[in-house]
Amino acid sequence: MPIQEASFAYYLSRLRCEEPQWHGYQPEAHGDAGLFRLSLRNLGVPVLELNEAPQGVAETWLTEAMVLSAEYLVPVVVFGGSNLSSGGLVAGRQEEVSDLSWLSARQIALTSAIEASPLNQELRRSRDKSGALHLGWQTEFDQLAGNRLMLAWSSPLPLRRIRDFSARCPDLVVSGVDVDSLTADVAAQGISVAQWRFAVK
Repeated sequence: MPIQEASFAYYLSRLRCEEPQWHGYQPEAHGDAGLFRLSLRNLGVPVLELNEAPQGVAETWLTEAMVLSAEYLVPVVVFGGSNLSSGGLVAGRQEEVSDLSWLSARQIALTSAIEASPLNQELRRSRDKSGALHLGWQTEFDQLAGNRLMLAWSSPLPLRRIRDFSARCPDLVVSGVDVDSLTADVAAQGISVAQWRFAVK
């Protein structure tokens, strides 16, 4: 894994933030977007995928992300959201934690919170075995037909939610940013992706 992406992801994974904190992705600071996402996901750092969300949606999602940051004392990385007023918010006292038991306990609680996040949205409209999974904000999600799952967070992966949806709709069309990497990570956790197909761009 390239040093720039992996080292900053590692730094974020060990931070304890006393105030809500978010980092907007910047290529010059964080390196390649795909590699940075992968590094963050490997370490369980929360990543919010705004894509091209309009300002009102982006601000609402960011507010939810700050609630998560405040509760679990963890920084959040944000991709997309070009209409946001700034590239991040880093304020207040923070420290790098070396206590692995504390970090592990936080990660367990954080992953459970991501699973239950209201930003992840699921629509069940039929009993068909087909559906669509989209990573990040999606235009007109509510108006699209069929069974659909929109994941706001690409890290930590809400594996239970993905597993349950995929079990009901094994014939999945997958779309969004870096979904090939996400699909590989999902398969590595023992979830069948044999019938998953990437959406035609």
